[in-house]
Amino acid sequence: MPVVLRLVILAAAVLLCALLSLAIGPRGDVGLGNVVQLLLVDDGSLAHSAVVDLRLPRTLIAALIGVNLALAGLALQAVTRNPLASESVLGINQGAALGVALGLVLPGLVGVNPGVMAIGGAIVAGMVTFAIAGGLGGRLDSMRLILAGVTVGAFSYALVRFTFTLEDNLARAMLTWTAADISAARFDQALPLALWALGGLAASVAMAHSFNILALGDGASQGLGVDPRRRRFAGALLAAILTGASVAAAGPVMFVGLVMPHLCRRWFGADHRVLVPVVALGGAGLVLAADVISKLVRFPYETPLGIVCALIGAPYFLYATLRTRSMA
Repeated sequence: MPVVLRLVILAAAVLLCALLSLAIGPRGDVGLGNVVQLLLVDDGSLAHSAVVDLRLPRTLIAALIGVNLALAGLALQAVTRNPLASESVLGINQGAALGVALGLVLPGLVGVNPGVMAIGGAIVAGMVTFAIAGGLGGRLDSMRLILAGVTVGAFSYALVRFTFTLEDNLARAMLTWTAADISAARFDQALPLALWALGGLAASVAMAHSFNILALGDGASQGLGVDPRRRRFAGALLAAILTGASVAAAGPVMFVGLVMPHLCRRWFGADHRVLVPVVALGGAGLVLAADVISKLVRFPYETPLGIVCALIGAPYFLYATLRTRSMA
């Protein structure tokens, strides 16, 4: 099947998921048959308001989260040459969550925006993980990388859970946020997330050729004029920033960065110049599909998005672990 046709099929699937995300809900006067009309024509009805003011920001945020996390996972798998690397497995997601938790618990002491705290937490967690695995100074050990990521992630999330014990109102807010419940999403949350997504996509496109060279190994990369340590740092930094921005907007959504690069690589090949836009599109579709499922599991009630993504991603992580024969 030609690559262009595969891309068209993927784009159509993403569009369908977006329309379903907008159409599904407790209102009986909104459905797949009229959701486009309600988007385009302001007839002053409650149905139009429900679609545009309530569901559209949620759909946009779900898609942008998918773009960011999928690109983060692709960058991490490229710079580590490890098929199991992702922002969730390496503790970066959990580090971002810890940054937000610290910003909420100590607002007077920290005095910065939760988004900045999330990005800072993601960067620190990523640096600790890579430092333990030897990626900042010498040769990166893939097994130690995964073990370090699991350790950093468990420690970070344990501290996040500790915040539940501090104060009841804070505990309720943190519990909703850590489940990645985006039912109350607003347009003012979508705009900065869109800027991060566009910047991350542009940076990933610029680094795509370097990602292809890194796949050849450190020795070959140096021979071709690419410093593997610098590219590894740049890719990990990009992944941490995109993850932190997403976690600040919606909470820690797990495994998107693991699942989507794997699926796209199997369908579109290993050339990162093709993979970058495809993974971004597929990541949006995956989280939109999870959003649709979150509305249907207990309809008319909703299941938090983070729970659905974890239920999808955890079995796939086990499958990928069993299928991976060597961790280069």
